[in-house]
Amino acid sequence: MRGFGLAFLAFAILAMPALGASAPKAAAKPAKNPAALPPGTQGPAEAPGKDSLAPAKTPPIQIAWRKDLDAARKEAAQTGGSVLIFFHADWCQPCRLMDRGTFANPAVAQFVLRHFIPVKVDDSRETSPITTKYQVRLYPTLLFLGAGGEPLHIVLGPRTPAEIYPILQQVEALPPLIEAQKKAPDDLEANFGLGNALAILNQMRRGEPYLKRAVELAPKNENGRLSQARLLLAVVPLEDGDSALALKNIEYWLREFRNAPEAPVAIFYQGTILFQDGKLNEARVYFERLRKEYPKHPKAYDADKAIEAIDRRLKLLEEAKKAPPEPPPKAPVRPPVAPPKG
Repeated sequence: MRGFGLAFLAFAILAMPALGASAPKAAAKPAKNPAALPPGTQGPAEAPGKDSLAPAKTPPIQIAWRKDLDAARKEAAQTGGSVLIFFHADWCQPCRLMDRGTFANPAVAQFVLRHFIPVKVDDSRETSPITTKYQVRLYPTLLFLGAGGEPLHIVLGPRTPAEIYPILQQVEALPPLIEAQKKAPDDLEANFGLGNALAILNQMRRGEPYLKRAVELAPKNENGRLSQARLLLAVVPLEDGDSALALKNIEYWLREFRNAPEAPVAIFYQGTILFQDGKLNEARVYFERLRKEYPKHPKAYDADKAIEAIDRRLKLLEEAKKAPPEPPPKAPVRPPVAPPKG
């Protein structure tokens, strides 16, 4: 469970009812499904727009991209908004697709124009000093800066409108949460809100201290924040690729909070982590458990879809084992050489 999978796990908690010329750099590969779920399961919130990077067929809304970052930062400071930097190069096909597709999507363009000061950094001919400053290595890259110039979030690789829209929403909501926590560092909701928001953006380590503070401030599980924060903390090791520790943490959490409303989500985490680690039979056990113990929970539907996906994959693997091996390629036969005359 890496990358966007973490963002989904955090989302599940939030959604709970209780709660000089240089050589061109490599273009980033298209991103995986943002939900990082087993095929066939439902991902987080629906987003407007198309599912591909293809140019929009409807008349696009033009984003007035700035070229001067310093001026954009001053504008953001005056308006209290955030800066969105789009690192772009003409030789990068995913960049062009995002430019003509994702950012031409009406909902995406409107949201950007309403909430961000957009800046496009063009590295088509040479690397910009801005690119060097922020150590950008992949195209396209999106970098979000707060009104004070502090980095808020970074997105590597292309995104479809449906993928980028919730990210824009989450980043737009981040500065007020940061400010609220600064003003009230000992407030439970301020700490949980910021920690959870950072977790949604896949910044688990950055959100960890706020979640730990929320745990300290909710010893009696006020409003369910203790169990929710502890569950988010349980999956922090996934950011380092340590799925075994995350699974162990979740199991411990389930023993401590077996009656918490988030228990079905925790079991779904276990199945999803194992699925992404390729442990299909083990993953199936957890999805079956979720379906059996919580048949009316929304995650039971996702578990059904996950089991169907696992069974299809297991069937394909079994068929591949039974298929006769392909014969090795025959060595080319050299034509006979005629004996020399005389």
